[in-house]
Formats: sequence, structure tokens, C-alpha cells
Amino acid sequence: MSRWSPRAPLLALALALLLGLAVRFYDLTDPPLEFHPLRQLRGAITARYLYYRWNPAATPAQKEWAEGLYRRIQPLEPPVTDALTALTYLALGREVLWVARVYTVLFWLAAAVGLFALARRWFGPWPAVTGGLYFLFLPFAVLASRSFQPDPLMLMLLVWTVYHWDRWLAEAAPRRAWVVGALSVATVLAKPYAVFSLAGAAGGLALWRWGWRGVWRQRALWLIAAAVVAALVGFYGLYRGMMTAYARTWTVPMARFWLSPLFYGRWLHNLVEHLGGPWLLAAAWGWALTRHPRAQAAGWGWAVGYGVYGMLVPYQSMTHSYYHLPLLPWVTLGLAALAAALAPTFAARPWWARAAAVLALSAAVVYAAAATVRELAAKDYRAEPAYWQEVVTHLPPGKGIGLIQDFGLRLNYFGGKAMDIWPTAATLELQRVWKGGPQDLEALFRDKTQGYDYFLVTAMGQWERQPALREILTRRYPIIAQGEGYIVFDLRHPKDRTP
Repeated sequence: MSRWSPRAPLLALALALLLGLAVRFYDLTDPPLEFHPLRQLRGAITARYLYYRWNPAATPAQKEWAEGLYRRIQPLEPPVTDALTALTYLALGREVLWVARVYTVLFWLAAAVGLFALARRWFGPWPAVTGGLYFLFLPFAVLASRSFQPDPLMLMLLVWTVYHWDRWLAEAAPRRAWVVGALSVATVLAKPYAVFSLAGAAGGLALWRWGWRGVWRQRALWLIAAAVVAALVGFYGLYRGMMTAYARTWTVPMARFWLSPLFYGRWLHNLVEHLGGPWLLAAAWGWALTRHPRAQAAGWGWAVGYGVYGMLVPYQSMTHSYYHLPLLPWVTLGLAALAAALAPTFAARPWWARAAAVLALSAAVVYAAAATVRELAAKDYRAEPAYWQEVVTHLPPGKGIGLIQDFGLRLNYFGGKAMDIWPTAATLELQRVWKGGPQDLEALFRDKTQGYDYFLVTAMGQWERQPALREILTRRYPIIAQGEGYIVFDLRHPKDRTP
């Protein structure tokens, strides 16, 4: 490989980025429902709200309508991507939802460049390119990079922050502490759970640099840590009021899962299904083989941070694929480490063997890209806006509650109507966990539907999973509208007024 031009890895990276961009721009204008639609619709509703709020040409009625829809969602992270999207709407003069994908894809590609820069420092340029192909072409990564949610921005900031931590501590450049501190704060503000991977990687690098005893005497290090904690507590604790509520809801009651082998099995299954079992094993092998001291320190610290984070959100570790996105860079760097460890053996092979390996790697990239395109082509959501607008036309006047996809956000965004929501089967199961026992569904139904005029059902999968609700509605309440994929029950005129 020494015969290659020094620019060859950069050319290979550029070609990979262009192909990765082309794959991600396939079917760009399809509504964003192919990957965790609930989170994407939250971003879309927020961007619409900001667009009408900032648009001087918007009427008071439009502003009030957009704000009313926005009030139905709980703001979480700072709306950076949402604001960029809204500003683009202003420049274009209308809502163009697919521009959010452009921003998240660019964030992802910037993260890929950061991973290349970091892996090149540790393992060399060609291993950096080899590992980066995983980050660019894993089908799960392609879908996640197109997702209108804060995670692509968070990953970009996380990767570049670790890169600058490595430069600061390796080069002993005190002025870089300011850059490291600013990036660390930005990373945890973009998504609070990034703090675990960041703390693990940064802590590992700090221990490599100063050791267990010396680390306590580093004022700059503790100032950065204090700034990060202040940002988390200030924004997510005091301003959003989420930190203690989140722990009470998702950590403390769910700690019972720690004692169940099923929890660890489902967590591992989630990882293998989305990140790929062979790739995870290969990455772990790469981390075990690498002899680069900073890479070892950062890599194993990153893994420990991810493990702590997974234990603190056990339910999401089992059920939510995007909660595992902070591990993607770790796998990417581990694959680069493995490529670096195998490089001497590869270089010693005959030219035809090296050519065959490069051809096989290229074929794997093309196959992954084609598989992703097929997956995207198999799903078409362009009929969704018209469908939800039609559903709205069949709703009677009054106040409604419903069993609706994505907690009502499809109706909210595409239909322009906000509605209170009946819990899904998974939510009902969680409520049993929180309350420590079974629920009285009759009492829950009376409590939830009191004061409402109609009940809308569009989530037919959930409808089948809740036979008790189905029994209550079909036996007691008449149907006032029904069509393809929806049923509307009249709560004002029950068939039988006795429960």
C-alpha cells in the first residue's frame, strides 16, 4: 500500500461520500415515515410552528393554528435542525419538508469525515477509509441519517468533539481546551444521552494523558466537566424540567429489568438486528488487537459509557433502535482498528489477492447501497397527506380522542388537527409496570373519554391488540363514520348507557 499516492485515501473517501450522498438522496421527497416516524413528525411540527411564527406574511389565524398543533408535543432538545428547516422554508416561501433530510444527511456525512480524521490519526488513512464504509453504507445508518431528529447532529458533534479531545491531550495544546469545552457543551445539548459516550471516551483519553492521580489536578478538565454538567442541568433540568421526571419514569421503575436475563438478550438482539452481529464482533476484535494507546483508552472508555447509558434506559435499550446510534462510531473505529491490524498481512499478499480483497469490499458496498435503495423503494408514503386530510373531513364537530398512529402526530401534521390520544398496548403495559399491577380498563376508559364527543380509530394494528377496548366501543357506541383504515364512534349517544 505504500505505492499508493498520499492523495489516494482522500480520493477514495470522496467517492464514498458521493455514493453515500446519492443513496441518501434517493426518494428524497417521500414523507419522513420510514424511520421512527414519531420523532420525525415532532421535528416537522416544530419546524412548521417556527416557520409561521417567524413569517411576517403569516396571518394571526395561521400562527394560532400552528402554535395549537405545536402545543400538543413536548419540546425536548434545542430545535436546531427544526430551526434550520424553518429558516429554509422562509427562504423558499413555503413548507418543503424534505429539506430537513438534506440537513441531517449533511450532518451525517460531516460525522463520517470526522471519523476518517480520527481513525487516520490512530490507525492510518486506508484503515480509516475501510472502517468509514460501515458508517456510510450500513442500511440502518442510511435510514438514521435521513431521519428528521436531533441524532445526526448529535453524532456529528460527538465525533468531532472526541477528535478535538484527542488532539488537545495528544498535543498538549492548552488553547484547544476552549474548543473542546465548547464542542462538549454543544454535543450534550444536542442530545443529552451523548454525555455517556463522550464522558467515556474523554475520560479514557484523560486517564491516558495524566493517569489516575494526575487527572484530579487538571483545572481545565474539571472546568469543562463543570460546563457540561451546568449545560445539562440548566437546559434539561431547570428550563425543560425533564431530568428528574425522566429518571422517575424511565430509570427507577425499569431497574427491575436489570435482574432479568431477558433484558440483556433483548438489548443484544436490538444491537445485532440493527448494527449487525458480525460487524460488532469484528469491531470488538479490532479494539482488542489495537496497540495504539490513545485509541485503546478512548475506545474502551466509549464502550463503558455506552454500557452505563444502556443500563439507565433499559426499556429503550430493548425497544428503540435509534438509542444505539452512539455506538455506531465506536463500531466504525473498531473496524478501522481491525483493518490496521490486518494491514501487514494484506500488504504481504500477491497483487491479485489484494485486488480480489478490494473488489470484494467494493462489491459489499454496492450490495449494501442497492439493498438500502430497494428498502426505500418498497415504501411509499406519498398518499399519507391526502389520506389524513380525508379522515379529518369525516370527523364530527366537537372534541375527539383516538387510537391513532404515532400518538396522533400523523393526524396532527398531515391533517392539521390535534387530538387527545388513547394509549397504545405498549403504553398500557408500561403503565402496569409503573403502577406495579394490572389496570381497571373500564375505569381508565371512563376517565379518558369523559367530556369527549367521538372516538377515532386509525391504528388498526393497535385496535386488534386491544380486545377490551374493542369490546367497549363496538358494544356500547354507534359508528358514525367508517372508511378505509378508520372508524369513528359516537361517544355522545351510547347504545346502552349502563356500564
